[in-house]
Amino acid sequence: MALGLGLSSCGMLGGSDRPGEVGEPDVRAEVERAEPGPSEGTGRAAVPFTARMLGGIDRSEVNTVCSPLSAQIVLTMAGMGAGGDTLAQMEQVLGGSMDELAEAANTLSSVLAVVGDEEREADEEDAPEPAVASLVNGVWAQEGMEMEQAYLEDLATHVGSGIYEVDYTDDRARERGRERMNDWVAGATRDLIQDLIPEDFLSVDTRMVLVNALHLKAAWLEPLGTHAGTFSLGDGSEIETEMLFGETSGWYEDELCRATAISTYGRHLALALVQPVDDVGTVLDSWAEAAGGAGADTGLGAVLEGLQGPDVVDLSLPAFDIEWQTSLAALLQGLGMELAFTDGADFSGITTQEQLLISDVVHKAVITVDAEGMEAAAATAVGMEEAAAPEDPKELVLDSPFLFIAYETSTLAPLVLGWIGDPSQTR
Repeated sequence: MALGLGLSSCGMLGGSDRPGEVGEPDVRAEVERAEPGPSEGTGRAAVPFTARMLGGIDRSEVNTVCSPLSAQIVLTMAGMGAGGDTLAQMEQVLGGSMDELAEAANTLSSVLAVVGDEEREADEEDAPEPAVASLVNGVWAQEGMEMEQAYLEDLATHVGSGIYEVDYTDDRARERGRERMNDWVAGATRDLIQDLIPEDFLSVDTRMVLVNALHLKAAWLEPLGTHAGTFSLGDGSEIETEMLFGETSGWYEDELCRATAISTYGRHLALALVQPVDDVGTVLDSWAEAAGGAGADTGLGAVLEGLQGPDVVDLSLPAFDIEWQTSLAALLQGLGMELAFTDGADFSGITTQEQLLISDVVHKAVITVDAEGMEAAAATAVGMEEAAAPEDPKELVLDSPFLFIAYETSTLAPLVLGWIGDPSQTR
């Protein structure tokens, strides 16, 4: 059953004109968010796509930070309304069925929401600042567009999202919608992600924008020391930079890399650090290849599993503070998610009022690592627009004399042919 947003909305877009606030969604299905599943092993659902996306990123980038998880979740939000070959391609690229991915996203969101709560309750004197983490989702749909009730329920059940309305067909309303989307992302990421939605992302053909935002901040168990040092670049030259040093636990080693991890206060979050034996590209290619097989048990998954040991490691690394922004459309199509971006896309589970396709996927991420801890954020937006209108069907009404030809299809040999001038004359 379809639900017209214009008939069931509960207010103007967001209900607030104050910067950074978008208020409550205009439409939300009256169902409770699903109870989270067991947290153990939930992260494995993200490993295959993470490895594939890392393997597909342009290697000419000197520094890169991204969150494949953010992209996976927002694409899952779109995929919950996909069907046919579109759904099959999306599930193949994202690494699981939409039900499995949606359940994992729901569980992970609940796990991150309580990060640091125990430490905040303990309120120990002189302890580091408790960690915080969040994973949130939002949807902005064309005002008045009829949405399938099942899709609205899936959004509420699995990703805790309702619908904000925007009139994309009006220039001023479209720009106000873009500003509020960006305000929502900035608020969700503590202002680390600004202007996720660029001016050219929306158009009169836009019908829906789905957004995921991720934020985390955590202090190390003990502050790291600092000293002046050097760092070797890819071309063999060296630069002077601030180096951090300290003691970590956990060690992984194979023929491609060596790795350890820095734990944070509360041990809810950690930062894995991987040193290639040869070069970064060789490791990324291996992880991407492993993602097509056993997934979480090899490649990237094996590294993360292996870092759970008790080994003590003396670590030295440079402090860094980087950001990265790109369109993921070409990367996703290169991985095999092609139909979703074409007029042949099937998102009939979202709406049957019009045919939708994904117009673009924009992604932005930042991370800072220093002597005290780490802070990172990422956001991904999927733009969906109306597909090109199908051509008017041809029409052939045989109500006057006509020819007929019976033929063999593999050779196109005409076998029996003739014409009809008066169908009432029979044998």
